[in-house]
Amino acid sequence: MSTKHGNFWHRVWPAVSTIVLAGAVTLLSTRPAEGTPPNGLQELRALQEIEDLEYCYAAGTDAVGRGDLQGGKQIYAKCFTENAPIVITAAGADPEDPPAVSVPSPDAWADLIDGLFADAGYVSTQHLISNVRIDIHGNGHEATITSYLSATHVLDPVSSIQVAHGTYTSEAVKTPSGWKLKKRTFRTLTFLRLDSPLP
Repeated sequence: MSTKHGNFWHRVWPAVSTIVLAGAVTLLSTRPAEGTPPNGLQELRALQEIEDLEYCYAAGTDAVGRGDLQGGKQIYAKCFTENAPIVITAAGADPEDPPAVSVPSPDAWADLIDGLFADAGYVSTQHLISNVRIDIHGNGHEATITSYLSATHVLDPVSSIQVAHGTYTSEAVKTPSGWKLKKRTFRTLTFLRLDSPLP
C-alpha cells in the first residue's frame, strides 16, 4: 500500500470503526416487536437475570440456615412470586410417588426449613447451585430452569455434616419488577450424613 493510501486509512479508519460499532450497538439494543421472543442483548440480559434467581434462592436458604429467618424471607421476596409453590421429592422415590414436601409459598418454605434445620441441629448451611440451563418461552415472558444442587448442612464444623444432591426444575415468569420464580421443584438424588473418624 502506498504512503498516500496508508495515510488516508490512518485518518479515516477511526471514524469508520466508530460508525460500525454504533450500528452494532443500535441493532442489539433495538426492542423486539411486541409478542416476539427476546433476542440479542435483551436475551442475554434475561438469561442473566433468570440465572441469578438460582443464586438468590441459595442465598435466602443459607440465611435461614444461619438462623436469620427474616433475612431469608426478605431475600426470597426478591426471587419468588408471592404464592410460588415449592415441592420436594425424597431420595430414591419413584417419579410417580407423591412429593415428600409441598408448601404453597416461599414464606411457608422458609418457616418449614427454619424448623427442620433447628430440629436437625444445623449451625449453618451452604447451597451450591451449578449446571444452570434455561429455556425462555411463552413469547419471552416465561422460562424453565434446570440446575444441580450440592448442599452442605453443618452439624459440627470440624466433625459432622449432612450433604444433599439433586436437581431443581423451576418455572419463572417476567413480572413488572423483573423475573421471578413461580414454582420450584427439587428431586433429591442423595442425602446422607458424613462424620469424621474418631481420633
